[in-house]
Amino acid sequence: MARSARIGRVEILNIEDYAPPPFDPQVFFPDVQMDAWEPHRAHHALDENGKFRVSFGVFALISDDFVVLVDTGIGPSVPDMFGGGEGRLMHNLKEAGIQPSQVTAVLNTHLHPDHVGWNMTNGDPTFPNARYYFSARDYEHWTSEGVLENAPHIPAQAQPLEGLGLLELTSDGDDVAPGIRALATPGHTPGHQSFLIESDGEKGIVTGDVIHSRTQYTDPEWCAGADMDKPTAVATRKAMIERIVSGNLTVASSHLVVDSNIGHVVEIENRRYWQPL
Repeated sequence: MARSARIGRVEILNIEDYAPPPFDPQVFFPDVQMDAWEPHRAHHALDENGKFRVSFGVFALISDDFVVLVDTGIGPSVPDMFGGGEGRLMHNLKEAGIQPSQVTAVLNTHLHPDHVGWNMTNGDPTFPNARYYFSARDYEHWTSEGVLENAPHIPAQAQPLEGLGLLELTSDGDDVAPGIRALATPGHTPGHQSFLIESDGEKGIVTGDVIHSRTQYTDPEWCAGADMDKPTAVATRKAMIERIVSGNLTVASSHLVVDSNIGHVVEIENRRYWQPL
């Protein structure tokens, strides 16, 4: 099991912000019956007590030219619904040798609160030398009338960056750093984006919330309750898995458990499975 991998000259490093206590998988996947999890037991989809485990964190993409963060975690104050407590991202970044001032770009896959939680700290950008990249479609959605009023994390963790002149809005195919490109992957949110990495002939992808569980590489029809447009999420997930398999991509999946969230997708007897590094 690994917390890091190399794609050419780019190192992918997983840094956890918070891991809630294991919970009933139907909390995350309300439409998936418990007996459907049984075939996945041998592949460690649940813990020994039949509970679902999840991680909230970020991936640092590091090269000689940049230090990029994909997402910023759940934030300093963890909601009670996830067990309460404090996010550990800033401590864990420093443990990994990354200072906030070294970060050159923050790439938010989408604007759910558990992915933008450390964008700002006490009203200031947490990463003062970084440009922040949002999907234009996602930002349009979250700042629209009727949505913004029920999304207090947006005026706290997203909109101030526009006023400070630190915000870049992206579309499908945009280059966001040398060798890193935005990929439109809608469904979980209207403008969800993933990030493709290509360096020295090697390729990888950071999936964001296209994937919440390793089971979805085998059963891509499974949707998390938080997927806003489930049919689109399924189509996006299937297309991404095909791209991963055909291109032999190294994959970083945000919510998979630490030490098993970087890997490959393998095909055995016409079924796909997650294989951690």
